[in-house]
Amino acid sequence: MTAAVITQFSTNYPFLQRLALGVVASCLFLLIIVIRMLILTLLATRRGAIIKSDTLFAIGGVLEIDKTTTFPSLEALLAVVGLLINLFVAGVLYAIYQVMANTGSIMVHVFVRWLAFIYFMLSMFNFLPGLPLDGGRILRAILWEITKNYDRTTRIISWTGWVIGITFTIGGILLLITTRQWFDGILLALSGLILQNAATHQRRQAGKQSESPEPVAAPVVSTSP
Repeated sequence: MTAAVITQFSTNYPFLQRLALGVVASCLFLLIIVIRMLILTLLATRRGAIIKSDTLFAIGGVLEIDKTTTFPSLEALLAVVGLLINLFVAGVLYAIYQVMANTGSIMVHVFVRWLAFIYFMLSMFNFLPGLPLDGGRILRAILWEITKNYDRTTRIISWTGWVIGITFTIGGILLLITTRQWFDGILLALSGLILQNAATHQRRQAGKQSESPEPVAAPVVSTSP
């Protein structure tokens, strides 16, 4: 994010100003991701789910929920809420940009517009039907409801996410070779690599859960005299 601001903003602005804005952009991006994950975690736990871990990726985050405490409608709810949060953040940033259109620093005005565009594109990216993206979670919830098999559904949709990721990676490389658009090509390829990594993480987690033995109920011990 910092490198993107430094390289994509006009060189008419001093390097230190672009560097400062890049650091601010990175911090804001991380803060938004963390707040989004906290909201989803709170929503899941209030619905009775047990959260095993929260993993942050550049494209968002992944909740690892104990599969014995979740169900398709909860998965779909979390995915829809995640999408709405992304769109809300993009809308807020764009509203700030509109308010600042005729006031304040031109550099800050352009910076906020750029942030709004980046986050809107991230929101659209999350609609893709592959894990761990929100679109993939909605698709998993639908297939899970149909097949009644959480692990198999997770592996299938995570492979879909992996294929989307490798497609983005190859597309980014081809963009670099054919058009010399370095920033767009690298951004596309990195997005694909991040999605591949996240999808692989989801598939391995599903494999671990399917291999873990079922818990054995503890015997009931009477404490009455």
